[in-house]
Amino acid sequence: MAMKITWAALILVLAVFIMPTVIDDMERWLHGPEDPSSLAREVSLSSVRSAVSALKDDDPKVRRDAAIALEHLNDTRAVEPLIQALKDEHEDREVRTAIAGALMVIGDSRAVDPLICVLDDEYEGPGVRGDAALVLGIIGDTRAVEPLRRALEDKEPEVRAKSGSALADLHDAWAVEPLIQALKDENSTVRYHAANSLGEFYDSRAVEPLIQALEDMDWPVRYHAAGALMVIGDRRAVDPLIWALEDENGSVRAHAAFALGEIGDTRAVEPLIQTLDNEDEDPVVRMWVAGALGDLHDTRAVEPLIQALKDENSQVRLWAANALGDLHDTRAVEPLIQALDDEDSTVRFKAARALGQIGDSRAIEPLIQVLNDKDSAVQKSAAFALGELDVKTSSQYI
Repeated sequence: MAMKITWAALILVLAVFIMPTVIDDMERWLHGPEDPSSLAREVSLSSVRSAVSALKDDDPKVRRDAAIALEHLNDTRAVEPLIQALKDEHEDREVRTAIAGALMVIGDSRAVDPLICVLDDEYEGPGVRGDAALVLGIIGDTRAVEPLRRALEDKEPEVRAKSGSALADLHDAWAVEPLIQALKDENSTVRYHAANSLGEFYDSRAVEPLIQALEDMDWPVRYHAAGALMVIGDRRAVDPLIWALEDENGSVRAHAAFALGEIGDTRAVEPLIQTLDNEDEDPVVRMWVAGALGDLHDTRAVEPLIQALKDENSQVRLWAANALGDLHDTRAVEPLIQALDDEDSTVRFKAARALGQIGDSRAIEPLIQVLNDKDSAVQKSAAFALGELDVKTSSQYI
């Protein structure tokens, strides 16, 4: 009898308490929530709260993932907790990077004043203050300009370097003079950040200081100075960049060549040809030189580039073929036809493309043959080139 009573009680509980809940859940499933937007807000709020709570977890991987989650949620309610987490000087570097990334994405202007406080606080660690500077640059609020300018004179190199990068993101002309001064900083990281940042302003005031920076003792500074001069595009930089073709560092020489091609002054043609002809030069440098000669569109480069089609380095051959296409000179037709048999498929691809650009009918039959190339990309390049040549008779062979 007791067992029967127990089962009866259980059935009563099911009927009175559980079944209504099940029925309600079924109704929600069938008809949806009464207020979908309200439900979405509840889910979002729950997610933000969970992620914010996880920022205090003992496991740094959990904290990093929480910051990444808040970045994806992109919810302004996370700003204050993220700022507090950023202030922890002992925080794991990956976690702080994720926190900074979240603040950058959220981009809430409410973060500006607290971040300026972090930047100005000398008792905070340089890593935290530097990250605060970077976030201020990404948010893009002009309130940060003056604090970032002050930070260029900070005692910590990391703060100075990152403040320079942040000022470039803000594109405020007031930052040019402080960044020019930063080119003389005792720390090379600060100097190369300043050089790189000055290129973002297209300001002629920076040209002479950047030319001087081409003689800096540290090659990354010289490298970024060449890049900044390229972006500014002032022809006063041509001769100094020509001198930089003889820099002791290959990356600087390559960047100088690229810059000369972009600036477009034909004074650079002969020095670039000499560099291309130098077989002892780094192939990477000669590759960029070939590209620069194509950008300059000077026919003096045709014969040297034709010779470069026979270079032992495939990247030099590729860029030579590309440059010859840019020059549109018929002297290159036969050499480019020969390059259609190059062992490297990327060279064959560029040779076909260049023949299409030049548009000489001598290339028709060789390009038709290349439609059977073992590399499908080369086949497509040949077909495109034939289309550029506008050869109606080629259709019978396809």
